[in-house]
Amino acid sequence: MRKITFEENEYLVLAILDGGSRQLTQENIEQVFPHLGNDEPMVELVTNTLEKLKRLSDIEYRRLDLEPYKEEPEEEE
Repeated sequence: MRKITFEENEYLVLAILDGGSRQLTQENIEQVFPHLGNDEPMVELVTNTLEKLKRLSDIEYRRLDLEPYKEEPEEEE
């Protein structure tokens, strides 16, 4: 079985829409689609993230470290 790897932007999607479990996060992502409109790059990003998420087990999801992606970026001076 191949290890599923996420790109940085996919980790950001997961962090923003994290529901605390794989199932809730998946539901949160699915609810975003109507709000994306015709933004093809965003639709592609969210679709790819969702497809990868569906292939993860609940245990694999809990092992993802999303905290660095949830932190506020530091402001440049």
